[in-house]
Amino acid sequence: MATSLSDLTTTVESALSSLPPSDKIEDAERMRLLGIINQLQTALEPPLLSIQRLCFSHYGIVAVRVAQGMGVFDSFVEAQGTEMTLAELSSKTKGDEALLKRIMRYLCAHHIFKETTQNTYQPLPLAMIFGTGSVPGDMIKHFHTNLQVTAKMFEYFEKNGYKNPEDLNDAPFQLAYNTRDTYFEWLQKNPTEQQVFNSVMTESLQYCGKDWFNIYPVPEKLKCSPSRVLLVDIGGGVGHDIIAFRKQFPELPGKLVVQDLAHVIDDIQEPLPDSITAVAHNMFDPQPFRGAKSYYMRTVLHDFPDRQVVAALSRIREAMAEDSILLIHEHTVPEGPNMPPLAATLDLHMMEIFSSLERTEEQWIALLEKAEFKVNKIWKDQSNAHHTALFEATL
Repeated sequence: MATSLSDLTTTVESALSSLPPSDKIEDAERMRLLGIINQLQTALEPPLLSIQRLCFSHYGIVAVRVAQGMGVFDSFVEAQGTEMTLAELSSKTKGDEALLKRIMRYLCAHHIFKETTQNTYQPLPLAMIFGTGSVPGDMIKHFHTNLQVTAKMFEYFEKNGYKNPEDLNDAPFQLAYNTRDTYFEWLQKNPTEQQVFNSVMTESLQYCGKDWFNIYPVPEKLKCSPSRVLLVDIGGGVGHDIIAFRKQFPELPGKLVVQDLAHVIDDIQEPLPDSITAVAHNMFDPQPFRGAKSYYMRTVLHDFPDRQVVAALSRIREAMAEDSILLIHEHTVPEGPNMPPLAATLDLHMMEIFSSLERTEEQWIALLEKAEFKVNKIWKDQSNAHHTALFEATL
């Protein structure tokens, strides 16, 4: 066994030295190799190291957040990645030098910076993307806010007899922030967190696999007259999806509408194309665009428990014409032993913030049928490992 492990080590070291640049690696190949590496780590890792990873994993997000607050990343961005001594960095950041050294020690140990000589730091690629206003930097802020909720999960379940949460107004989030507001209501009262949330959600769209209109036969299915509304994008944020749709099908007849809550629509910075109308709308209110050819929602409903999902879908159903189509583009988690760790983690995240869940295909179908829809077909990007699906439904 010792010889075979030695050979394996040599093989891995050799492979590491000959890896192509990261931006030249295909995503499918990357994820397959990472999966094998994870299996190898699981096979080799003694229980004590596994326990250490579980117990100490939260310090990463906290250390990066503290470094953001001190101005560490902004200092290196401003210096265009030039290495700095501890004294130089201390002169550009908040706080005292003793704390700065301890934070930098942690960030170096976790490959965010490199200590080239004693008390001299060189930013590694990850460090240069955590500056103020960057999406990765906003992700740290967003999930640091959520970390306060995660820390309250045990207390919440002790208090509630370990019952699965199903009330949008009574999740671990409400306990952590001492509120009866839903998460989205709370965001409206906390504009800094709202801005960070918008930034993170916009960026996350690129990790949902192919755009829905690249796996769905749009010209065949979505024919309508120029005077009719072709597509209503409900909960469409600041319009990224519907803008991409129009670019893909510039000649397709029909009007386009993006809907979201007023404070989101008001945050649209760039003028929308003339063919797209932005309308403030709460999906639990009557749908103002009746008889549209299609109604579309992307990763909106997974933020809600079943009761609210059915209520939102009922507002769409009562607005639909006989030939209208409902398109639900959502995360779907697989059943069985091969649950991806990220999917299982996001399921807990949905639970702690919204009393919701990441649903399987079967659960989505059952929910759509409960809302009196017929699921005609489920469209998937077969090349994607993001576990999303497009559900096509009609009355």
